[in-house]
Amino acid sequence: MACYIQKFLTIILLCCFTPIGAQEVWKESFSVSGKGIWGDGNGGIDADFAGITSWFLEYFGLHLTDSGDYAKTAATSGGRFEVCDIDGEITWRSAWIDISNFEKVNIELTAAETGSGDNTETKYLKAFYRIDGGTETPFSENSINSGNWGQGIAAAKSLAGDSLQIVCYIANHYSADKVILDEVVVAAEEKYYPPAEPGELLVSEVLFNPFPDGDDYVEIYNNSEREIPIGKLFLASRDKELQLAQISGLSGKIYLFPPKSYVAVTKDTAGVFPFFPIKCSECFQQVSKLPSFNNDRDHVVLLNENLEILDELYYSEEMHSPFLANNEGISLERISFSVPTNTWENWHSASSDAGYGTPGYENSQAGKKLSKEPAVTFSPKAFSPNSDGFNDEFVIGYQLPAPGYVANIKIFDAAGRYVMSLAKNAMLGTNGEFVWNGEDETGSRQPLGAYIIMVELFNTTGDVFRFKEGVVLTDILK
Repeated sequence: MACYIQKFLTIILLCCFTPIGAQEVWKESFSVSGKGIWGDGNGGIDADFAGITSWFLEYFGLHLTDSGDYAKTAATSGGRFEVCDIDGEITWRSAWIDISNFEKVNIELTAAETGSGDNTETKYLKAFYRIDGGTETPFSENSINSGNWGQGIAAAKSLAGDSLQIVCYIANHYSADKVILDEVVVAAEEKYYPPAEPGELLVSEVLFNPFPDGDDYVEIYNNSEREIPIGKLFLASRDKELQLAQISGLSGKIYLFPPKSYVAVTKDTAGVFPFFPIKCSECFQQVSKLPSFNNDRDHVVLLNENLEILDELYYSEEMHSPFLANNEGISLERISFSVPTNTWENWHSASSDAGYGTPGYENSQAGKKLSKEPAVTFSPKAFSPNSDGFNDEFVIGYQLPAPGYVANIKIFDAAGRYVMSLAKNAMLGTNGEFVWNGEDETGSRQPLGAYIIMVELFNTTGDVFRFKEGVVLTDILK
């Protein structure tokens, strides 16, 4: 019972050292016993670190006679790290600890010893830390504990950086003594970020009618010039009385939302990744819960930490392109961040050449410096798909004045015979390209010679634009 009382008092003492308002960032109490090194009785060293990921040991040139000579965790006092009768020095290192989201970082650990040995050269615990891969710096309080010192709290306070490592050098050449490391705690104050304000974060894209095995996602754009903690944000819908409902927090692996960037929020990335071209997998925030947005119409409400509305979209399936026979698995994309969110004309179905969704990166329908009429480019004049890295593909690029255009692209040989269609009623973004590799729809390579490219673009208002260009297929296809 006395050992547990001692452990309890140690924890109380650590709490007294932790400033008011600080929170625990990292802790090691050595609750799993038997992890470390010891003598095997034959002049060698046995070791067991299975399951230990938060710390590791460095040991070189040690002489450990038997299991009574060790540097390992013990069950004593509820768990601690002990060093007994080692001929040399071991180095205990913590894993690198992420402190990038904190300030006034404090480290505290218990440094203790038992027994009568008082040689400061062979019995000690020395505590250091490293910041951002830098040099080792001694703790500001009780960094060096040597000889017969009893028990103390070593501490380093008000540190700052992105990553932290704790380093302890430990020696004890006495068979009847122990040097003890215990209760290694990192505490800090979370960095203060002012709550997000309306207009700083905007709803950018919504997939509300996923495939049967898929999941909804909501894409958010940081329209501000500052970092904002995404874990302090919430998504919600509205009930029939238009009251906020299904309020869900957005905490996850991403902590800070960089300015002018996108984050796609979903309950399960496995319900999104297989269905869309993913250009930025690290731009996804997987959350434990997400509002169940209806397939026909609903509200997507983005809230800050005070549950103030930052942005809100009232969507309807009627906002999708009328050219779509089915909008299942097709996201609704925002065109412009300067146009009010609930302007229906500011939303459009994601383009087919973008995979009908662009979660985590710029929308296929994003508004840019657009031409007054559709523009189509063809290059090069001659191409040779022989994989030599020069003019291996024929590229048809397009720039459109607005979303909502559909494309048909057909290829004919010099005699006017149909070869293939590069696009059949393809939903377009505001810009993009199609590529021909010199093959037909079956994958058969086409003979060398001249070919005609026919492009037809049309929209819901009845505008039709046609473009025609010739290209020469050269070289020997390999």
